[in-house]
Amino acid sequence: MDSSDANEPLSSSDPGELLEPRKDCPLEAIYRHRGPYELPHVDKIQRSERHTVLYELPFQAGVDGCPVPLVSSDGPTNGAARVRLPTSAKCVMRNADGTSGIESRWNLVRRALERPITNARQLEAAILLYNPDYRTRYQFVALHRLFEQCDESERAAFFRDTLRRMTELALRLTELFRVPIPLLTQRQNHAVSMSQQQAACLLANAFFCTFPQPKSAQARSFSVANFAALFAGTSQSAVEKLKCLCHYFRRVCCVAMPTGVLTYERRYLPKHALLDWNTVEHVFDRERAPLHVSNEGTIEDQGAGLLQMVFANRFLGGGVIGNGCVQEEIRCVICPELLVGRLLFESLRETEAYFVLGAEQFCTYENYAATFAFADDHRDETPRDASGRRRCYIVGLDALKVLDGTTNQYSERSILRELHKAYVGFRYPLPGPVPGIATGNWGCGAFGGSAPLKALLQLMVGCVTERPLLYFTCNERNLQERLCNLYAFLTERRVPVATVYELLVRYGADDASSHGTSNVYNYLYQSLADSNPRAR
Repeated sequence: MDSSDANEPLSSSDPGELLEPRKDCPLEAIYRHRGPYELPHVDKIQRSERHTVLYELPFQAGVDGCPVPLVSSDGPTNGAARVRLPTSAKCVMRNADGTSGIESRWNLVRRALERPITNARQLEAAILLYNPDYRTRYQFVALHRLFEQCDESERAAFFRDTLRRMTELALRLTELFRVPIPLLTQRQNHAVSMSQQQAACLLANAFFCTFPQPKSAQARSFSVANFAALFAGTSQSAVEKLKCLCHYFRRVCCVAMPTGVLTYERRYLPKHALLDWNTVEHVFDRERAPLHVSNEGTIEDQGAGLLQMVFANRFLGGGVIGNGCVQEEIRCVICPELLVGRLLFESLRETEAYFVLGAEQFCTYENYAATFAFADDHRDETPRDASGRRRCYIVGLDALKVLDGTTNQYSERSILRELHKAYVGFRYPLPGPVPGIATGNWGCGAFGGSAPLKALLQLMVGCVTERPLLYFTCNERNLQERLCNLYAFLTERRVPVATVYELLVRYGADDASSHGTSNVYNYLYQSLADSNPRAR
């Protein structure tokens, strides 16, 4: 990872002087000097060939205040690729009693969940009834620890009230989904919108592990939606994630079912639509692409109204249904509606991104990774857009993994991969002023990327797409000052993005011993100070 260098930033007017610190833009510039929710991110929800809507339009509330589920649709949705629900007539299993013959999986699920479940052992037994292979695959360690750590009153309330209502919600699957749910498959641009109630029903089924295993042809490219692997976790962080999820179910089942909607969208760019970074005409400009860098705060807390970046795995949620507990996994358990995407999204390819629009936050947390812990209830007051979605817009972009040492993140191929990936996520689909993005050290930490390099690549894409960036350094040593100084240097000289790209490629191609791989900013300063860069 790039190290800091006290002599790094050179002034554009006098190469012998240091730039003054904090040459980034005021926070107001990231919002275009408007309110945090004034700029639209997406169009209103409309049913089309590229957008499946699973409730009736125009929006109308049913007797419970939630959107009315769609009863029938015209023609196929997104081809033949559909979510495999346990209610499907083709979803059958061997008889649970061991006799010959087959039985509907949904019949088994209903019988198991309609029985009284008063403790964790009975819950495990119910799940094993229609997942007999789990007996040898999983031991539900985290699930049992969860209830061992509860006091008696909390445990009794969960099984008496919350779990009973969860089973009722899960068994409404046939009522809430009367049309096929399309899978959001690779090399497709498609979106699925559903009500928060429908999302809660799918999540309740994931909790009870009712979804059949993916077909063998899909097993390598689709996530497993069921929570079994999380129940089998052995870390305390797995228990804490379960606390977050159980809190979500208590809120939606026992307090109030949210009445808004959500959109899950996959965006893809074919090769012919990608940019040639050697010829892009944009320059680094403070007005077109403001940057504000903060050493404090988090994307979800301080990025209100902006497109919020998730440092994603190519499978949505990464290790959330397991022992993983970093940025993406944490976001998924404090905003559990993101987990519905595990059922919908095929793994991301190099020029694809996922978007979740309207996710609500239900709890707060403390700490990170192994010390992560559920903290408290959270009442999300984010306003809704014209379609009923919370104005929380999330983009998930997976980065290169460079921890194993076999991937050179400074190679032209790696640089292009990350630029193309960020471009897919940063592109703006509407005319008018472009809302900003809340981001940070994408692909660093668990993926081993260089924070200064990833910050620069995102800044380049921000300039091309005219996206303001609110960048959180996550206490990366000296990154705030270094990034601000580089930004000032590039914008004062109006350096073309193409010039920086060419220099990065040259830097990656040179023998590492000639400059080392910890001084990419120094290399840019020296190269640009010694040359007459193209500028408008």
